[in-house]
Amino acid sequence: MLPTLTTEVHMVRPLDLGIFLPNAKGGAIMATGSPPQYSPNWELNRKNALLAEEAGFEFLLSMVKWRGFGGETNHWDYSLESFSLMAACAAVTSRIQLYASVAIPTIHPGVIAKMASTIDDISKGRFGVNIVSGWNKLEYSQMGLWQGDDYFKRRYEYAAEYLELLRRLWTQDRVTHRSDFFHFDDCKSYPKPSREIPVICAGQSERGISFTAQHADFGFLGGQDDSLADLGRLNDKLQASAARFGRKVGAYVLLTVIAEETDEAAFAKRDHYIQTSDKAAMAEWARVAGMDFSRATYKDLAVQTFMAIPYVAGSYSTVARYLDGLAENGLAGVCFIFPDYEHDLKRLIDNVLPLMKHKRPAEQPSLALVP
Repeated sequence: MLPTLTTEVHMVRPLDLGIFLPNAKGGAIMATGSPPQYSPNWELNRKNALLAEEAGFEFLLSMVKWRGFGGETNHWDYSLESFSLMAACAAVTSRIQLYASVAIPTIHPGVIAKMASTIDDISKGRFGVNIVSGWNKLEYSQMGLWQGDDYFKRRYEYAAEYLELLRRLWTQDRVTHRSDFFHFDDCKSYPKPSREIPVICAGQSERGISFTAQHADFGFLGGQDDSLADLGRLNDKLQASAARFGRKVGAYVLLTVIAEETDEAAFAKRDHYIQTSDKAAMAEWARVAGMDFSRATYKDLAVQTFMAIPYVAGSYSTVARYLDGLAENGLAGVCFIFPDYEHDLKRLIDNVLPLMKHKRPAEQPSLALVP
């Protein structure tokens, strides 16, 4: 009698698709010229928000940035404030999920709790918060808000307490709390949000991944080489860490996309950005981040130009295969960054998404957190 052969089938879930809104000058490419340089303004952000919603994307995310990196381009020196921007997006959209970012050294959790409840009301329950623990000392010291260099060691303790207080203010009638970080005395915060506010984090260190696994609903991953296999391994690591807390976390990846009709055209555009990189801005970014780029190879220069954020360059079919590969490696979603926000989102919608196997129909809800 021949043995029965069985094939284990792994369900590949569709990717959540999101947009990293263009609310800071230059996006994730440190190169001169326009694009990738652009002026962050409401009209550009509104255009991308509405295009993404119409195409069935799941979410919008805006960054928080209080100081950029100068150079010829003044990279990230110009930015729109995240919560204000997402309140405006809430008023002009009707379905898409909205995430604002808070740099927690800058705004007290009692203030953010009410800001979040306000945008939850405007959006009719579509709002979430991206918690940024704050690594760039200069952003906060320029405003007298830096808590001393010991904060580097304690920032995830601070973030955990910050998030605990947010959630208590969103659910409890009165909050009393005393610690080294915060003091609440019979604090009230109304109205309460209409749902449990989802939380995103983006820590990449061991401590950052552990914090995300314990406290967040979604986490952004960035690999050692940003290959599909490497991102898949990082997702496995995040899920294993979350399982220790009895949780599941949706793994997202920030991804800069350079999509053209052919691989060669996309590679040429990528190489142009590298060749016209803003060396002064990159040096300042490396300095404040504590990175040593003094021995730059061509690959290192690409890493610097694209700010160590994963990117894919290729034809429409190449990019579609890469996105499907993210889903096949267990990633829950992707948050797109573009060189040219005036045109690239529309080109992706028209030319790349139709080639994907693992995209979600617009009417189907996200399954990222379903076991």
